[in-house]
Order: sequence, then structure tokens, then C-alpha cells
Amino acid sequence: MNKKKRLDDKLYKITRPQAIERDSIDGYPCCVICGAPATEVHHILPRGRGGTSELNNLACLCRYCHENLAHGVFAKETQRKLEERNRNLC
Repeated sequence: MNKKKRLDDKLYKITRPQAIERDSIDGYPCCVICGAPATEVHHILPRGRGGTSELNNLACLCRYCHENLAHGVFAKETQRKLEERNRNLC
């Protein structure tokens, strides 16, 4: 494992719970796309394409939205929407 990946894994351990807290309603993590219970924390810009585990690159998603929207045929459109959402949070 290279140094960059190790550092990003450490960062993810810190920012993952922060993303869950940020995307929770009444203490329950919710999918930022459909509002269902969130089970996954998604990297908006994948780490393999230069994304990091910074909080502004993470979003909580339910399994359906993660598999079918974030990584499916609508991935680019979903990525744009999630990027815009996180920009508006700052």
C-alpha cells in the first residue's frame, strides 16, 4: 500500500463518521438522494480518479442509490448533483 492511500485511509476513518452525522436526520443516517436509510458512504469523485476522503467528497447513500445511481448508467449526472449539493453545504 502506498503512502497516499494509507494517509487517505486514516482521513476516511475521521471523515466517515462526520459524513454520517452531517447526513443524519434525528440521529439516523439518510440517503442524500432519496431519503431512505443510508447504509453506505460514497466517494463522489472516486479515489481511483484522484478523489480523497475529504468531507466535501463524501455522501451517505442507501444501497439502491449507491449501486444503481452513483455507479450505474446515471453516475456522471449523480456525481454532478452530489458535488453541487456539497458545494452548497459549505
